[in-house]
Amino acid sequence: MTVIAALAGVSKATLYSYFSSKDELFIESVESSADQHKGMLQNICEGGSADIFNDDVRLTIALLQPSEDIASTLKLLGERILGTFFTPQKLAVRRMIISSSRDREIGKLFYERGAGKGMKILEDYFAAAIKAGQLRPSEPRVVAAHFRGLLESEVFEPWLLNILHELPPDLIHDVVDRAIEVFMRAYGPEGN
Repeated sequence: MTVIAALAGVSKATLYSYFSSKDELFIESVESSADQHKGMLQNICEGGSADIFNDDVRLTIALLQPSEDIASTLKLLGERILGTFFTPQKLAVRRMIISSSRDREIGKLFYERGAGKGMKILEDYFAAAIKAGQLRPSEPRVVAAHFRGLLESEVFEPWLLNILHELPPDLIHDVVDRAIEVFMRAYGPEGN
């Protein structure tokens, strides 16, 4: 609490007037991080601006339109997800959550307020894409989980173990291309 108070430029007494304990402060930081995670994915999916790889490339697009070409949409979405969520800052948060999730409520809180809501956005999109005939009839929740798993499969463990510190644009591009190729083979419309 002393370090946090110093970084915030307030006294420990002031900090304790907002948070009665370190645990309460930690819970608040987990809630804030989860809300930020959900908001970032929602921004990516629903049309906000997002830097993909650098300040020169900026996109403003309502991505998740089931009437649009699914492979192109998922490629752009995948690049934005990996470019946004696989950063040193996000790694620090993920490690903090994982190390604290021995308390089941911490992991549950982060998932339900952040990643879980993001997965629901993807699930709803895949349900609409299936209904529009863009994908084979499948369980949308499973389709969303498989899409996320394919995006993360090549980079998650090396990133989590600090082997990959950042994902360069060329790696993101290649990983997403391979993920979309496998995804479309599994879920693309019948006959493709």
